[in-house]
Amino acid sequence: MWTDNETSLDLLGFRVHADLIRSVVTDPKLLPVTLGVFADWGGGKTSLMKMLEESFDPDNWENGSQEHKQCERTACLYFNGWLFEGYDDAKSAILSSVLVALGEHKRFGPKVRDRCASLLKSVNWMRVAHLGLKHVALPAIAAYATGGASLVPAIAASAGGTLPWNWEDTDKDTPESMRDDNDGESVDWANLIKNDPSKAGPLDVRTFREKFGHLLKDSDIDSLVVLIDDLDRCSPERIIENLEAIKLFLNVENTAFIIGADPRIVRHAIAWKYKDHDDKVEIEDEAPTIVTDYLEKLIQYPYRLPRLSPTEIETYMALLFCQSHLTEELFNSTVSACDVQRAEDRYSVFGYSAVKEAVNGNGGAKLPERLGSALTFSASAAPLITEGLKGNPRQVKRFLNAFVLRKKLAGVANLTNIKDGILVKLMILEYSNDKKFRELYEWQAAQNGVPKEIEQFEEAISDEFKENKNKPTLPEDWSNPRLKRWLSMEPVLSGVDLRDYFWIARDRLQSSITGMSLVPQIVRRVLEGLTSKNSAMRVDAVKSAGEFDETELEILYDLLDRNTKHNPSEKSAYDALRSLIEANVSGAVSQLVATVSEIPPAAIPPAVGGDIIALIKAKPEVSKPFLKLIESLKKTDTQVGKMITLIDKKKG
Repeated sequence: MWTDNETSLDLLGFRVHADLIRSVVTDPKLLPVTLGVFADWGGGKTSLMKMLEESFDPDNWENGSQEHKQCERTACLYFNGWLFEGYDDAKSAILSSVLVALGEHKRFGPKVRDRCASLLKSVNWMRVAHLGLKHVALPAIAAYATGGASLVPAIAASAGGTLPWNWEDTDKDTPESMRDDNDGESVDWANLIKNDPSKAGPLDVRTFREKFGHLLKDSDIDSLVVLIDDLDRCSPERIIENLEAIKLFLNVENTAFIIGADPRIVRHAIAWKYKDHDDKVEIEDEAPTIVTDYLEKLIQYPYRLPRLSPTEIETYMALLFCQSHLTEELFNSTVSACDVQRAEDRYSVFGYSAVKEAVNGNGGAKLPERLGSALTFSASAAPLITEGLKGNPRQVKRFLNAFVLRKKLAGVANLTNIKDGILVKLMILEYSNDKKFRELYEWQAAQNGVPKEIEQFEEAISDEFKENKNKPTLPEDWSNPRLKRWLSMEPVLSGVDLRDYFWIARDRLQSSITGMSLVPQIVRRVLEGLTSKNSAMRVDAVKSAGEFDETELEILYDLLDRNTKHNPSEKSAYDALRSLIEANVSGAVSQLVATVSEIPPAAIPPAVGGDIIALIKAKPEVSKPFLKLIESLKKTDTQVGKMITLIDKKKG
């Protein structure tokens, strides 16, 4: 099994991306620059950031090489934006952390320490100002827009020049990710700040940039590269504070900021920032433009990491199994052999034969039998896993951990008939569509493990029976493209006794699959937006949902379905689905019909009936799925039924 920690070891073939980004941020013609490393949750952003950090260490390059000389004059600082989540003023904490880390840098620190102390004094004054007016709206964007207006002029008098930041204990006030990374000497910041002759006070943006620019120039730093990771794990407020801190460094010569995030979550945070403008009706039209403008002005080079292909997933799985079954020395030499193959042929798989050759070539070592079996499994399972998990490396690793655990459980329980392919196929359904997985469980439980429904579904999508006039048809809730692809995956499940497979999955059947797969942050944020009372947030959430892939939509619909059933009298989840239908988001019609159909009519708010009638009047093309539901509700002696009947009478 494997830990879920990020690593600079390149098992994904992402070194090429790291090399490209490094070439951009060290090109003096392109500086200053802000570059966004964009990917979904678990898409490899942090691993890439770790590779970048490692690549800027001159000790990792041959002495005298061009790369070594370049890195000697490059300062690279890494920090995790999420660690600032608990700070009362994350923006000041970030600025201070950058200055402290630079002042303690093993190569450049001694040259810039005094200037860092001077700037730290001003940054700390800004923090006092922020705390002094905690309930007054004073966004830093206003100061940025004026190109030099004081950041905190309104409270200069109230700050009183006090400096409450505990500089006598910088380890306490500096996030862990910024400490000791550069092996710099310990610095007495309290004394440096105390003895600094400059006066603490308001510092405008232009002056801050000028002072910081002179600091870099005098230190002989050709490039200052700041890696900001896990921005998308922060709350919207902290995301904005991180971005505002970065904006203070914009246009400072020789600086490069690399931001790792899911851009959809960042967009959502920016939309959240402007929620206070909701009293302006026009914000519904302006919000998407404002969000786009804000993001494009901040990030000049968006760089999206690609999803892994089936061959890349197979190689990744093969290397994970090598890591588990080989000694460290053999594993490292195998990874090196994989790097060589990738350089020669980026499209080929580093699978069984390549691994065997690499192992045998290391002093005649033998390929462990269990590793050989695992590599054979990787070759057969990779296409299914890639399709089911959309090429997401973190989900692949978690999936494999769950798979290994279930195989071990099957072995302990003497379940010798468990087939890898069938287990993988069922786990993919479990991972991607919990509702249908549980439905399949109930069918097989009622039919001695061999559900007739799955046989009918496989026949319905099979070309073998396409001329058969009596060929079964798929029910609507099993007809979306993703479920059809799952049904068509080999091996077929018709006639297979599924009881043992569900027995080893009973831990998941007793809880929620979301605990295994983790709901992506972007889906959570969109759910919050869809059910918000703020129209700007709802508009942005609907737009984001329209960009979701099938997996994300299924998770979103499942969450909305659960929310509605837990609180059937609360109208917000119904309204969310209606908004998605109005925006032509795939699957929203069938989801609203299914959700309303499964709720006791007496619990449905009467206004929902009116909304459905208004919806099909405005969009006649979606009326057909609702007709049976409307007739069913009209026959009930409930408020929603009476509402629909009343509207019908008025129409007549």
